[in-house]
Amino acid sequence: MHQDLAECRANLYRLLSTAYIQIPQRETLETKWEPAAKLLEFSREGTEKALSEVEKGLRLIRAYALFGNEISEQCLINLSKDWTRLFRGVERNGLLPPYESLYRTGRLQEKPAQEIYRLFSLMGVRVPEEWHQPSDYIGVELDFMRFLCAKEHQAWEKQEMDSLLEVAEMERSFLEDHLDLWISDYCEKMAEQAHEDFYRGIARLTTGLIGYDQIWVSHLLGMIHSGRGVR
Repeated sequence: MHQDLAECRANLYRLLSTAYIQIPQRETLETKWEPAAKLLEFSREGTEKALSEVEKGLRLIRAYALFGNEISEQCLINLSKDWTRLFRGVERNGLLPPYESLYRTGRLQEKPAQEIYRLFSLMGVRVPEEWHQPSDYIGVELDFMRFLCAKEHQAWEKQEMDSLLEVAEMERSFLEDHLDLWISDYCEKMAEQAHEDFYRGIARLTTGLIGYDQIWVSHLLGMIHSGRGVR
């Protein structure tokens, strides 16, 4: 169960990261977001609000995509315009683009970006050049959580408890020191200002997943330290 949850979370972080990094293509709307639906199966005490956000986000995305129907060029144009508005900060007095430094300090490439850059360097993580983004861009931060969840999945698979503890501590640290401090604020504004329901759904999914992980990772660490249910 825990191994499956780690894989599910990794896959959902991957999909969300891609939504923020890549201009929407036809396959964007053909994605069925199974990891989001699967996460709803992993309910536990305290996660009700977070999973409600996941469910609402999934409903918005699926309704917008209209699976099986023809996706018009105008639909893709509308999505691309919204992607640019929401993630590139192109409108005067519009939504600030999703960089942690900007939301926490009011300036780009400040302390949060420097901290993440040092963390990535220590772990040998490189941001792909083709993304053209600094380390504190929302899509990059979500991809780092994908990376950590994938390492967690591997630790469960091999039953390496020391590795599991190490990666769970990293997950908690990254959530507490970075994601929790700004993404919910950005996603709230994103949901309000998005023109397309697809991106309102992405905002809700992002908030829901991070809210879920706040609770799950704390619970996981408690289990590891007590030795309950981890083997």
